[in-house]
Amino acid sequence: MRKFRRKSGAVVTQLSGYEVELLTSLVNQLVEMISDGQPETFQRPESSDPFELWAQELAVDPDQPETHDDPVLRRLFPDAYPHDAQASSDFRRFTEREMKTKKIADAQVVLSSLAATAGGTIALRVPAEEVQPWLRTLTSVRIAVATRLGITDAESAEELAQLPDDDPRSFMVSVYDWLGFAQETMISAL
Repeated sequence: MRKFRRKSGAVVTQLSGYEVELLTSLVNQLVEMISDGQPETFQRPESSDPFELWAQELAVDPDQPETHDDPVLRRLFPDAYPHDAQASSDFRRFTEREMKTKKIADAQVVLSSLAATAGGTIALRVPAEEVQPWLRTLTSVRIAVATRLGITDAESAEELAQLPDDDPRSFMVSVYDWLGFAQETMISAL
C-alpha cells in the first residue's frame, strides 16, 4: 500500500489485489460479527415517519438487551455505566441498534470503494464525503484485531511487535500496523 494522497477532492492510493482481498475480508468479518450474521436486519428503514420508526425499533429490540460475550463486541460497544447494570442495559436498549446500523452502513461504503478497484487494478479513490466512514471502519477493524491480539496499550503493542516471524500472531500484528498506516496516511492526506 502506498500512502494516501489528496487528488481532485478525494484521497487516493494504490492497493495490491492481495490488500484489497484482505481488507474486504476483514470488513466483511466485522459486518458479520456486528450483525450476528444478519446484516440485512440493520439496514436503514425506508420510512421517515419518526413514530413508525420508533414502533419498528420497539418491535425488534428486547427490553433487556444482553451484554456481549465476545470481547471485540464489548470493545466496539462498551458498557456505558460499568457500575450500574440497569443503566447500562437501558443505554444499550436505546443506542446500540443505531450504532450497529451506522457501523454496518460505514462498512458498506468501504466495501463499495474496494469493489470499485477491480481487485486492485484501479486506484482506490475515496471521495471527501466518504473519508469519515472509511476512518470509522478502519478504526473498528483495528480495534477488533487489537482485541484478538490482546493489545490494550502501547506497551503490549510493542511487545507483540517483537514476535518472531514464525509466531502465528506475527501476521496479525503486521495487519494491525498496516491498518494504522492506512489511517495515519488518510488523515494526513486531508
